[in-house]
Amino acid sequence: MDRKSRTSRSANLDDTNEEVNLWKQICIALAKLEHVQKDTANVVTGINNIHTAVNMEQGIPTVVGNKLMDFYRGGIDLSNSESKIIHDIIEKVSVLIALRDASEYNHVIDGKRKKRKADNGDDSSSSGTSGATPSVSSKRSKTHQHILTHGTSVAARQPKQKDKNEEWILAVVISYNHDKNRYEVEDVDQDEFGQKQRYMLQPRNVIPIPNVDEAKGLTEINTGQDVLALYPGTTCFYRAKVAAPPSKNKDMSYGGNYKVQFEDDNNEYKYVMPGHVLEVPKVK
Repeated sequence: MDRKSRTSRSANLDDTNEEVNLWKQICIALAKLEHVQKDTANVVTGINNIHTAVNMEQGIPTVVGNKLMDFYRGGIDLSNSESKIIHDIIEKVSVLIALRDASEYNHVIDGKRKKRKADNGDDSSSSGTSGATPSVSSKRSKTHQHILTHGTSVAARQPKQKDKNEEWILAVVISYNHDKNRYEVEDVDQDEFGQKQRYMLQPRNVIPIPNVDEAKGLTEINTGQDVLALYPGTTCFYRAKVAAPPSKNKDMSYGGNYKVQFEDDNNEYKYVMPGHVLEVPKVK
């Protein structure tokens, strides 16, 4: 079957382009990280100066001890702040890489998204996803026990369109309508007119994507299991089979990633970061 790869179709980057906005956010976060690291260096210097000036064997004066404790507490707070900023940067960079790869390695033909050519030429949609519910195992991540908040990254199943295969796209939550029990989500990519499409979707058509911290705590998906994975160089999720989870992936160039085989992809192996490998939603 043919698969659609999704690219950023704007030739001129401007302030409304997702790539530019992401890059600006990354630069701001990096500047903040630099300040935090400078403050951390000052704290470490202060601690070292106290240890150098005080004879620990003779005891530490109360005033000096209190100051030392303040340094330690400040150092812990700064370390926590540094960790959060780094994780936020990694998340944004992962999305930026997906968008940039799509822009670099795919191009628009006649105003349409370039398709990922399959080896069998069949245009029928893949089985097992129609009418699916994103009820992810509790061992992997949280299900919809709570309302997803604005800005949450998700895999969203686009409404079925005539003559088009079912497609799960990378999107972000805009809002949740309690009365209609629908999420409004926005495609991270732009269409051929430079607009980002928004969709009103049932919760079963929205799968939350774990952030960096959550992804680290997830139980690995076993070899041979079917998954939805973000195809490298695109912002689309497709069905794939796990060839090796991160702990068993021996390729040092892609350490920490899943090794997968996408359906109808000439039996090639691809590598996908853990947060972008999701369990296949169960069919009702």
